[in-house]
Amino acid sequence: MRKIIYNIFMVGVLTFTLASCDLDQYPSDGLVTDNAWETVADAQKFQRGMYRIYKNINGGIFTSSSDYQSDLFNATVGYGNSRGDLYRWDFSAAQYDVVDLWAYGFSTIREANNIINNIGKVVTKEENSSNSPEQIKKNLLALENIKADAYLMRAVVYHALALRFAKDFDPATASTELGLPLIEEIDVSKKPNRSTLLETYEFIKKDIAKARELMTTEGKANTYYFSVDVIDALEARVNLYMHKFEDAIASADKVAKKYSLVDNAEALKKMWLNDTSSEFVFVNFSSVDERVNSFGSFLSYSTANKAYAPQFIPTQYVVDLYEDSDLRKEEFLRNDTIESNNVRVGDVFMLSKYPGNPDLKRTEYDYYHFGKPFRVAESYLIAAEAAYMNKNEAVAKTWLNKLRKARGASDIDSSGDALFEDIKKEWVREFIGEGMRLDQLKRWGEGFTRKPAQNLDIVMKGELYNELVIPANHMKFVWEIPNNDLAANKNLIPNWKGVE
Repeated sequence: MRKIIYNIFMVGVLTFTLASCDLDQYPSDGLVTDNAWETVADAQKFQRGMYRIYKNINGGIFTSSSDYQSDLFNATVGYGNSRGDLYRWDFSAAQYDVVDLWAYGFSTIREANNIINNIGKVVTKEENSSNSPEQIKKNLLALENIKADAYLMRAVVYHALALRFAKDFDPATASTELGLPLIEEIDVSKKPNRSTLLETYEFIKKDIAKARELMTTEGKANTYYFSVDVIDALEARVNLYMHKFEDAIASADKVAKKYSLVDNAEALKKMWLNDTSSEFVFVNFSSVDERVNSFGSFLSYSTANKAYAPQFIPTQYVVDLYEDSDLRKEEFLRNDTIESNNVRVGDVFMLSKYPGNPDLKRTEYDYYHFGKPFRVAESYLIAAEAAYMNKNEAVAKTWLNKLRKARGASDIDSSGDALFEDIKKEWVREFIGEGMRLDQLKRWGEGFTRKPAQNLDIVMKGELYNELVIPANHMKFVWEIPNNDLAANKNLIPNWKGVE
């Protein structure tokens, strides 16, 4: 069940972040008390709660909604207006994906702040405890890593929110563009202003640096907790957006050296079916009892019609991007019959990246997966793009072709604008359906004309659908702060400044 917090600045720490078996230990109507911070185990409960909320903004709608808004998918005739306002670009600040991302994002930030501001109470108690010196040292190290997790989580979420609720970072204008309200403590009476975009990114970088000071958790593939490698993965991402291209390459290189790209069909299938791979720097844990955000809009098999009934299908442009030798063509695209609103067509490709993890299924046609916010393929593309922007085409092609070779695709030997186009296309091939396309168009300063459909009979047609044209300066590349928050905190300047 989704829990929505519409005014994130006017409520206290949410007790639903704690494991359900621990809820009775804490008050249900406000901030937790000092006796909630007695032991390392207490701190670990809050840590797990923070990850649990963060899971709500990974996977399903929170991964795919911005891709629906882009040029890469067509709505089928029976899509039922699901995310239709985003798809048509006529959404408002009340659109529920917008509201949920803002609410869950700041709920996660609040949980991170709760840890940062209160974990010192446990440290003091631990230092004065009767434990052995060895146990005290071990516990203090655990507490430092929990605090590092909180700093890193705050940075991760602030950057995710900045990508949606602020303009693209341009070093020439970032000091005058609107950023986010920067919250470091839990005070329900405060009504924070928005920072500048430069201040937001500086805040993110500062949190990354604090996490790096404290973090000793070594990274490993498929881990459910943050590590020093997640720090590098995030810093590579943030540096790319900040136009710190040399730094982006350096951080990406650290990740790429530790996590192997899969290079065969069996491993790629396991990666997307079973959510396990040498490529995953971090995954959000899920179980059949703790799963969120289905990907059913991409496949959604109908037993009544004995056919698939997806709400969105990739455009012909996406289908044509993959060479026959590319392992991703077989794994990411399923060619089958679909039936939508009594229209039945064959020979249509659907996005099959999310077939449903068998360990998360309650029924045969469930489409749940672990969230995968950090995987090593991103590091290769960050390095390729950053090298190109840094006018080093040879290095850019090296990074690009390493990824392509692992995927079974042929080498790229283009240059100039053509090389940049090849890098852009590789972002699509690798990350289709993972929610990056809208951010990339913003980063590149590009509008779009929605790409042609595979089959016009099965998709919504017209200037708001398959023929949609969006200029690069369209205000809705930036999502609006939800209405309830704008009403509750008059210090928050809207992005659209009253224009809908």
